[in-house]
Amino acid sequence: MKFIEQIFSLRNEHAHKVLTVLGLKLKFKYSKEAYIWEHLYCILLHKFCKVKKNKVVFGNIANMKYSCNPKYLALELLSRDKKDLDLVWLSSKSTDVDLIPPEFRIVKYNSWQALYELASARAWISNSHFFLPFKKGLIKSKDTLFFQTFHGSMGIKKIDADTTTYDDLGWTQWQIKSSKAMDYLFTDSDFEVNVFKSAFRGYGEIYKLGKPRDVVFYQPRKPFVEKVKSFYEIPSENNILLYAPTWRSDKRCCCYNIDIKLLKKSLKKRFGGEWSILIKSHTNMKKKIFSALYDSEEVINATNYPDMQELLAASDILISDYSSCLPEFIISRRPSFIYAADLEKYENGFYYPLSILPSPIAADNGELSDNILNFDYSEYKQKAEKFLEFAGYSDDINSAKRIIDFILDKI
Repeated sequence: MKFIEQIFSLRNEHAHKVLTVLGLKLKFKYSKEAYIWEHLYCILLHKFCKVKKNKVVFGNIANMKYSCNPKYLALELLSRDKKDLDLVWLSSKSTDVDLIPPEFRIVKYNSWQALYELASARAWISNSHFFLPFKKGLIKSKDTLFFQTFHGSMGIKKIDADTTTYDDLGWTQWQIKSSKAMDYLFTDSDFEVNVFKSAFRGYGEIYKLGKPRDVVFYQPRKPFVEKVKSFYEIPSENNILLYAPTWRSDKRCCCYNIDIKLLKKSLKKRFGGEWSILIKSHTNMKKKIFSALYDSEEVINATNYPDMQELLAASDILISDYSSCLPEFIISRRPSFIYAADLEKYENGFYYPLSILPSPIAADNGELSDNILNFDYSEYKQKAEKFLEFAGYSDDINSAKRIIDFILDKI
């Protein structure tokens, strides 16, 4: 018995449980989410599991769909015909696995197997933090490289160490642990280089190689327009407006109260034609909010569309608030508007004032209508160029190629 206790023991210590494995002690505050056995498993993986030099694990951890920067890097990697690679895609119940190329093994993110795949991988490619695996005790091998693409571009809202929002949500300790694991980060702007340095606490080397998902802004629009219209059975002659607000950590929803009838009337008067309104709710928003706020006869719920970038590429106009899709859409130079009914509550959480953006700002439906009716496209395009210059933006159609070249060189 004493011999076994030298290898492994689990004991109570006040409000904590203390797990000791091969001399390594881990203390847990007792809760249903302590993941004690997962921690034990991760310790054993770290001790005895070898890193496989050909294994690459992809994860769109931001919303678990086959989309965002990991998707576009995956497509580029597959075009290289690297048949010797063992490719893994982390999934969840919200992942449409039918969209994932057959070259990938699909593994549930919230599973024991995911811990094994991550522990034994040569490379991780993700667009967000690996909160859950680290919470379960994942130990990154010194032979594993973490390539972080992030999921926004020139974002407005402060993130990670630059804000206290995540302290209130209880995420900070896992952000720190995940940030420490990052080896390389990729961006498309000088602005974001500085954001990454502060927000991720100085961890990881930052390279301005571009954002793979923004390739859609450098490709012909027509295929994306046809695809989205076909998906939602939108008449071919209709224009598309996408409303994509971000989430509020306090879960308020009164700020999403756009008057759809007035919006359509204003759009038709200023831009002409008929308009289909697509609404893309943020991943962190409750599903019931949509049906409570909007009439399904007036709008199309695009929340579950698999690829946000395709929606942006297909849209003639974007309305948002503080979401990073707003500065990202400016790359297209197509019209965008800000509807921010709670601006005074969030201004201190921004990296820059909204007035720097070319998008006219409205705090209520009357102002939004006026901004649409009085929209000056020439002035907008001039302000768009100034914003991109302010951000030090630089990208093109080859960002995925540059990043995959970089990753293959490192692994």
